Amino acid sequence: MNATVFQEIYDEIDKYLPQKWDKIVAYLEYMEGAYSISFFVKQDKEYVKCYDIPGINEDDLMKSFKTIDKVVNKERETLKESWTNMTMVVKPDGDMHTDFDYTDLTEGSYKYKKEWKAKYLV
Repeated sequence: MNATVFQEIYDEIDKYLPQKWDKIVAYLEYMEGAYSISFFVKQDKEYVKCYDIPGINEDDLMKSFKTIDKVVNKERETLKESWTNMTMVVKPDGDMHTDFDYTDLTEGSYKYKKEWKAKYLV
């Protein structure tokens, strides 16, 4: 995926960020005909899920997630083998890295997400 896609993801998430934050961890998951997007913000050594950030309007958040999906899904369609989930980690200084995973999550993702949280939300 190109840098423009990552910037567009960040720009949508940025609308909901508090003034001071230590890290953002965004999670995008795609399955046949469905997707799920969320992000966590680290502040003062604690992670807050996007839906729990004070002042967040859930309808606006869903619109942003639809915007992210349009950009990301278009890019995913150009790939020979599409990833099932992507994690994007951003720090306030602009440092960013992204991990792509191809794990089949159709049989359930509880265990995977538990391991994901242990890896990324530290």
